[in-house]
Amino acid sequence: MINVRLAPPEMSKCVQMANLRAQLARASGVKDQKRSHDSGFDIDLVGIKAELAVSKVLGVQYDVHNLGIDDGADMWFDNISIDVKATMRDGDRLLFKSETAFRASIAILVHATEDADVMRVRGGASRKTFFDRARQQDLGYGPSFYLDNTNLTPIEDIWLFLVQHRLK
Repeated sequence: MINVRLAPPEMSKCVQMANLRAQLARASGVKDQKRSHDSGFDIDLVGIKAELAVSKVLGVQYDVHNLGIDDGADMWFDNISIDVKATMRDGDRLLFKSETAFRASIAILVHATEDADVMRVRGGASRKTFFDRARQQDLGYGPSFYLDNTNLTPIEDIWLFLVQHRLK
């Protein structure tokens, strides 16, 4: 697990983008698919900050100003797709609402912390590892697949795998 502190200019860009996403969603009448009681703005903000934190850890390009619904990948490490999942609380799980919702090669879980500018990059799993270890349960928003954060591959091991893959 790695804590990533975002710089003030990065935080400003994240807030700006979360505001824009919330305004666009309201203007277009898009219904949230959220699985929590947090506001759409808060969910967008923690998601953008999580993606930025993962990009910093893995050294991949990421632009907080990208708009549009992604295809299941928030970023790429060479030809390996990465889906970043963010949660408001430490201890939350890596969660997918269905098998088809996990479309990337790897998913990485990131938690918000008490410090607004610090994100905790917890770890992750490949698609195969996730479904080998995941449990299915209705957590209050319909059936979902989840993996407790204690069963995640540490982010340091994911980074090492990605770098070794790049150097092959």
